[in-house]
This record gives sequence, structure tokens and C-alpha cells, in this order.
Amino acid sequence: MKFFKINPKTDFNLLCGFINPHKLGQKIMSNKKEIHFIFIKDISVPAANILKQDALRVGAELITHKEVITAKISHSNALLMATKDQIQKLIDKEKLQDFKLKNLASFLQNNFLKPKNAKLMAVININNDSFNEQSRVSELDFERKLIETLSLKPEFIDIGAVSSRPGSEYCGEEEEFKRLKNILDLIYAKNYYKESIFSLDSFDEYCLEYALNKGFKLINDITGLKNENLAKLAASYQSSYCLMHIQGIPKTMQNDPKYEDLLYEVSEFFKEKLQILENYGVKDSILDVGIGFGKSAEHNLILIKHLEHFLQFNKPLLVGASRKSVINAYFKSEVKDRLAGSLYLHLKAFENGASIIRTHDLYEHKQLFKLNEAMQEVVL
Repeated sequence: MKFFKINPKTDFNLLCGFINPHKLGQKIMSNKKEIHFIFIKDISVPAANILKQDALRVGAELITHKEVITAKISHSNALLMATKDQIQKLIDKEKLQDFKLKNLASFLQNNFLKPKNAKLMAVININNDSFNEQSRVSELDFERKLIETLSLKPEFIDIGAVSSRPGSEYCGEEEEFKRLKNILDLIYAKNYYKESIFSLDSFDEYCLEYALNKGFKLINDITGLKNENLAKLAASYQSSYCLMHIQGIPKTMQNDPKYEDLLYEVSEFFKEKLQILENYGVKDSILDVGIGFGKSAEHNLILIKHLEHFLQFNKPLLVGASRKSVINAYFKSEVKDRLAGSLYLHLKAFENGASIIRTHDLYEHKQLFKLNEAMQEVVL
């Protein structure tokens, strides 16, 4: 007999391949392999006491303020710790309870399914004022850069013609289209649009419709759907829509933005905007928490660390932290020296639920995620 302390994140089903348990037993045990944390803000004392008892009955735990049991306080924050199997049992119990515990049951019913593999979105900027100088390419060099990018087979290619860095001003529709027209014509004429999903990083209706007519399949709107006509446009072309959270606009984004409750406010934003997209008939939406767009460095880390919260919407999550100032906030560095930080944040984002990683450094990210896939397949 031999003993091994192994990584608890080892793929459960692959590990069972070394054991050969009964299939039914394997299915039952798979719901017990991981403890889930559900943080509950401002739960009333009666609700906390009911939930505490229900949690204990199913083998889960609820951590509350020490005075909940004495009723010296009216509300508490709480942490529910439970396996998937225990959560399912709690859902059935809390559906029958009062004190807003039905709302908790509804929240717990979400799947919160994480992706098994990361898809990559390569960035190509054809403007000369994007914050990352290395991502810029002239019209003359665009086709060479595009062929080089396509050789790495990214799932998405995002084309940008205007800067959205903090403090930037929009150049106007006429100038944006002038920068884009020949590029979009080239992509269509040479059938490059068939080799990847092309998106246009824009909020201008005319430019976006022109791109959709040139084979583009994704609208990447950083404004947070300020213009509902873009939803109509996406629906009419049956294109996907990337909805990004932003506070303010690039020109006026604050260095120290205020949120009363970041995760709640961002999720409420998505809930409202997704309803608008659905009302217009947009079927495929991607959610982007908007790293750097009206958030402090700490806000950005909170969103990446707790990205799983947004899986409740059952939509692909996109994260783009590529070479952004959040890295500089924790390790002083110029944009050109932030590759390592970008790789770290993007790996954590994927581990926490991101399906799509938007990057300026496609080659390095392909290498990272190939090794990550290989590591996940290693058992014993």
C-alpha cells in the first residue's frame, strides 16, 4: 500500500479512471468533490437562523455574526459553505421558506458552469493612439499582421480603429470609417473572415453595419449599450453582441470610481442590459466585466477573483486585462513590460469562469493555455 497527497483540483472523472468505481457512485460523488462559498449580505436574523438549521441538516455550514443566536442584531452577513449535492438539498428546503429565502433558492439554482477551455480573441489596432503601441499596425502592414495572427488560429479577431484608453476622445464617424474601409474590404475580398470570428471594437452604427456586411459576426460595444440601435443592428444581422460594463465614458473615466457594492451593481447592470438585448431579439451575448473601464485596480482584481458570480447569466464571459494599468498599480511597469502580469490575470480569469480572453499577445497566450490544458489532463 502506497500513499500520495495529490492536487485537489485534479480532474475528478479522469482520477476515477484509475479507480473504476460504479458509474452511479461516481456521479453521486462528483457532486461532493468541491465546497462552494456563497456570501450573503444583510440576511435577517430569522432567515439566518432558519438557513443555519437547514444547512446543518444537510451537512453544510453557515457562518454568521456571533450575535445572530442572541438576536441582539437585526441583520448579519453570512457565508454558506456547501457541496453541489448539499446545495441542491438546500434549494428544495429554501423554496418553502419565508424571509426572502426563496430568493436565495432561486440564486442557488443557477448552474455557474465554468468553461473547460479558453478561447482567445486577438487584438489588432489600426489607429495610432491605442494605449499599447505594440498592438498598432498601419494599413500597409495590416495584411501581413493578419496572416501572422490567423496562423495561430485564434477563435476571435477584434479590429479597433479608435482608442478607448482613459482620457481618449472619439475621432468621429467619418475618421473612424476612413481608417476602417480598406481594411474591412480586404478581409471580405480575400475571405479572411471565414478563418475566424471577426469583431469590430466600435459603437458607431455606420461602421458596424459596414463590418457586418463584410463578414463580421460580433459587435464589441464598450459603451454598455448606450445606443439601443446597436441591439437592433445585431438582431437584424443575427450577430453576437459583446456587452461590456463601464462607468462613465473613456474621456471622463475616474481614477478612483465609487461603488456601494461592486459585484451587485455590475450584475444588476448585466441583468438590465441583457433584457434589452433579448427584447430586440439578440440571441448570442457575451459579457465583459470591463477591466479598467471606470474601476480602480482593486475593483479589477475583485471582478477577476469573483468572476464566477457572473456565470449566473449562463453567458460566455470575456476578460481583457491585457497590459492594462491594473498591473502597474501592483508592480510599477511600462505597457511594454506587462506581459507576465497579463498572463497571470488571464489565467486566473479563466480559472474563475472566463470563456474568452482578449489579448494583445496571442502567441504567448496560446502557449500558456496549451500547457494549462496539458496540466489538466495529467492525473497520476
